[in-house]
Formats: sequence, C-alpha cells, structure tokens
Amino acid sequence: MTGSLRSTARNPVAIALMGVLILVFLVLGVGGTGKFPDLFHPSRADAVVVAGSHAMSARDFRRIFEQEKTRFEKQAGQTYSAEFLVQNGFDRQLLDAIGLDEAFTEMLSRAGVRPGPSLVDAEIRKLPFAFDRVTGKFSEQQFTQALAAQGLTPREAEQEITDELAQRHFTYAIAAGFAVPRAYAALNAVTGLESRDVSWFILDPRSVPRPAPPTDAQLIAFMKANAAQLTRPEMRAITLVRFSAKAFEPTVTVAPADIAKEFAFRKDSLSTPERRTVVQIPVKTAAEGATVASGLAKGEDPQALARSLGTEAITYADQPRTALPDGKLAAAAFALAPGQTKGPVQGDLGMAVLEVIKVTPGVEATLENSSAKIEADLRAKAAADKAYDLSQKFDDARQAGSSVADAARKVGVVPVTVGPLTADGRDAQGKPDPAASDKIVKSAFAHAAGEETDIEDTGAGEYFALRVEKVIPPSLPALDEVRPQLTRAYMTQAFLTALKARAEGLMGEMRKGETIAQAAAKVGAHVTRQAGMQRIAAQQYKAMGRDFLEGVFTSKPGEVFAATAANGVFVAKLDAVRPPDPLAAARVIETIRGRLGESYVGDVMNAVKTASRQAIKVTVNLNVARQAIGVDPALLRKAGAKPAAPAK
Repeated sequence: MTGSLRSTARNPVAIALMGVLILVFLVLGVGGTGKFPDLFHPSRADAVVVAGSHAMSARDFRRIFEQEKTRFEKQAGQTYSAEFLVQNGFDRQLLDAIGLDEAFTEMLSRAGVRPGPSLVDAEIRKLPFAFDRVTGKFSEQQFTQALAAQGLTPREAEQEITDELAQRHFTYAIAAGFAVPRAYAALNAVTGLESRDVSWFILDPRSVPRPAPPTDAQLIAFMKANAAQLTRPEMRAITLVRFSAKAFEPTVTVAPADIAKEFAFRKDSLSTPERRTVVQIPVKTAAEGATVASGLAKGEDPQALARSLGTEAITYADQPRTALPDGKLAAAAFALAPGQTKGPVQGDLGMAVLEVIKVTPGVEATLENSSAKIEADLRAKAAADKAYDLSQKFDDARQAGSSVADAARKVGVVPVTVGPLTADGRDAQGKPDPAASDKIVKSAFAHAAGEETDIEDTGAGEYFALRVEKVIPPSLPALDEVRPQLTRAYMTQAFLTALKARAEGLMGEMRKGETIAQAAAKVGAHVTRQAGMQRIAAQQYKAMGRDFLEGVFTSKPGEVFAATAANGVFVAKLDAVRPPDPLAAARVIETIRGRLGESYVGDVMNAVKTASRQAIKVTVNLNVARQAIGVDPALLRKAGAKPAAPAK
C-alpha cells in the first residue's frame, strides 16, 4: 500500500482540509491576535521552541535530543558526535517536529480542549513507578522522587500529562467522527493493484575501466569534500584525581566482632517474612459473608461471588502481612492454613470473607547465613567513609591553594592522565574510556584548558577533581593516518561514478529511440523482463533493492531509469502500466476500507498539526538549542555550516 496522503503539501484533499482548519482556528481566536494575544505568550530566555503559552526548555530539548540520538545510533549501528548530527540537520528536523507538536497542543488549549483535574489526577495515579511496592498504593513521595531522577517537577509532569490527554482525546474524537471515504480506500486499492511491466539489464563493473589510484592532491580534495563525515570531534586530555569507594574496598578489613554486632542489630530486617496469596471479598452483612464463605467452600469463583454482591474480590499475591492495609483482616488471614476460608471477619476498615490460596514460609536469618552480606556491607561503608574523608582532606588542600595534582599527592592519591577523549567519553579509536564517567566527561568539557575543578560528588561514594590539560579542536585527520581507508572510499566512489556515467550514456541513447536490447548488447548484458509487478506484492521483489522498486513504481510508461544494484547498476525501462480489474479493485476497496481507519486518522492529524503551525506563531531559538546539546554555534559558523533559517 502507498500511505496515500502522507505528502500533505501536494495532496489537494489535505490542502483543502488545512484551509478549513486554519479558518476555524482564526474564528476561534487561535491565531496570535485571537483571545490570547502575544502579549501574554512566554518569552523564556532558555526556551528553544515557543508556541503561544507552550514552550520547550533547553533542558527538555537536551533530554529529547539525547534520546533521539541514541535511537538513531542504534539503527545506524555506530555513534555520532552532536556536532556531526547538527552539521547534517538532525537538530533542525527535531526542532521542526517539536514545533508542530507544541503548536498543536497550543491550538487544543486555545480551542478549549482541556482535560479536567480529576482526569489528570486519575492518569497520574496509573503510573507504575508511583506505587509503593510494599503497600501497593500510590505514593506521592515515590512519584516525586521518580520525577526528580528524570529532571522533572510534579508541576511539569502534570502539564505534560494534561497536554498528552488533550491530544489523545482529540484524536479519539477525530477517529470516532470520521468515516474513511471510499475515494481514500479506492486510491489505495488502485495504486496497490495496478500492474507494471519493466525491462532491465545490469551494467556490471567490467563495463568501465578501473579508475587510476588517486594522487595525494585528489585524496586531500576528497577528504575536504567529505569533511562532515571525516572531521574528528573536539577532544580533551585531563589530569584526574578520583576517590573511589569501590577502589578502596579491597583495602578494608572487617573484624568478626563487628559482624556479630551488626547482625544483632539487623536480624529482623535480614529475615524473610512469611508471604501469602490471599483473596479478600468485601461484604456488608454477616448473611452476605456466610453466603460467600459457603460458595468458596464449594469451589466457586471468588470474582463471580463478589460480582453477585456488586463488588470486586481483592487478591494480594504473595504479599507479607504488612501489605494488607486492614490490620485485623491481616491477622486473621495469616492465622489460616493454605486453602482455608474464614468469614465474615470484622476488620478495622470493614467486613470481609478471606481465603488463603498459598503460603510461602519465612526464613529466619542466622549469623552463619548472613555474615557474608553483613561483611560486604560493612566493608562498603568503611570504604565510602575513607573516600569521603580523603576527599575532604583533598578539598582542604585545594582551598589552601594547592593545585589538583599537589593536593592529591598530599593525601596519598596518585593523579592519572585521561584522554584525549570526546564529549561522549570515547578515545581516539572510538572506544569508551573506562576511566571517564558521564559526570567526569561533562565536567571536562565545561572547563577551558588550564582550568581546575573543585571536588565533585558523583554519588555512591565516588568523588573526583580534574584539570583540563589540553583542548584539541575538531579537525580532519592527517592524510597518512587514513590513507588506506580514504583510498578505498575514493576508488569505490570513482568506480560508481563511472558506472553511473556509463548508465546515463546508455539511457540517453534509449531516450533517442534505441531499444533496451540494443543498449544491453553494447555492454554484453542480458535483458530481463518482468510483467505484472504490483505495489501490493512489492515485498517479493525486495531483493532488487529500494532504488529499483522506487523507479518501477514512480516512473511513467516509456521512462528509463537507473538504480544501484548489488553487483553494478540497473538500467531499466518501464514498459507499461495497466489499471487493475474493476471487480478485483472493488472487492479490495470494501476489504481494506475498515482497516484504513488508523492510516486515515493519521493523515488527518498530520493536516491538523500543519494547520496549527500555520495559524499559531512558533519561534525557534536554534542557538539556544545547540548550546543545550553542547555545540558551539560560533564554531559551526567557522566550520562552514549553513546558517539557521529564520523561524516561521
């Protein structure tokens, strides 16, 4: 299938829809001169995208950029520097997508599409990371802590959820209110079922002479032409001083008496409590309780019994006694034998019938089975204390005027040289440097050459300080360093260029009237013909390659085209295009019409977002965005990157 309306800029239906949407938005006051004038729009200095009352901060953009960068690197199977991605427009594409999304959200807000506070609160209470593992209940403290770990405040999270709910509900409304037009399904059916006949031959490498080995001048020119891919990112060499609890652990000894003392203090927490799977069915009266208990004794389904009373059975699966919120019911449940039923039982919070499904006995801790863990814990604590004490003595020496290296020697720690390394912690060979944590690398790239840092705490008993010894700016490698690889790349490109030039020459003759058989005969190639190729069955031709299939399904009858092949270059001609059988197309239209709903709604939503951006002023601060991801805009200008286009 084709996806049909994906290119909204060229589709007349989408253009008409956008025009209607823009008119509606203007009537509702969605534009900058409507109910919410620009006077009240935020102009935060750190915002990378602003659309009315909605804005994305530099911090959030950095988080999204890193997520998308990681996803792209996984797909590509290699890593890229932020500078390289920026030079190739990665940040602009991301900012454009964010601008569309922010404009859409602003449009919904101005049009009055806002979820109520109760809906937002209910959505927050569904978040799995906000539930206490012991009680199984929503924990505001755990919710706040989890957000803080992601760099978010509860207010920011609430706004994100509000916006997401508005978008979701609007999309649901669109999906419910639109029926897929027959014309939309027909377009998919016709383009999917039309038959195309194509002839081709392969121009193999023997058709052109082997290129001559490049001279140094040619290699240098080739290197400059591909500077974006070959330029090495900025690198830094540092002197590093670390105080690591992990490194100190092997030097710590723990006395047996200390282990015994710690065991006496922690015995209860080291023991494993008894756990049970309990079914609790709330009842209102003793009579209801007797009925439920009788049904459970007969083996009836607990949920069915509960629903007959207009309630739900609650199952506590393999939980300790403390997980049951009602103390009296918990005491009764943990006094029963496996498979036993009791009820009704009057609890602190109400009456219920209880059934114990399974019992997992607890394990009482002993000094023998706990000593290894206690010893490891005590050793880790002592090592953390040692790392902290030394870091404080080091800090005292620094405050007294000693350099990073001198202060380290005064406390008996040897400074080490790390790098040169890149902003993502890799060495010159592209391998991660084990001595460089994320925080160390960020600190190194936040200081100029010759600058020294104070002691920094990275958590988990780890502290460091560093001096930036050298800053190596982005540069092309020396020719001798990459000569073999560069020569291979140059020869491959020259060879492919020669093949394509030869293919263009042959296609030129074919356009003048020469048959494809005559063109193939000039290079000793064999013509292959394939009749009846259909988009709907394109998967079976995937071995031909994407370029070839695009040529087949986008060319007009009689057109010739070239495409890269695994062993050369395709030279092809589209011989004919035949419409599908009307009856077959009609059957397909009715078959696929119901399944195209998601695709159709997606196309409509794309048109809505595009119309939103045209109706609402969106500003993009490219310089702030690039600074947020650690790329110096001035450096890009010096390197010849294209200037940012003014935001619309």
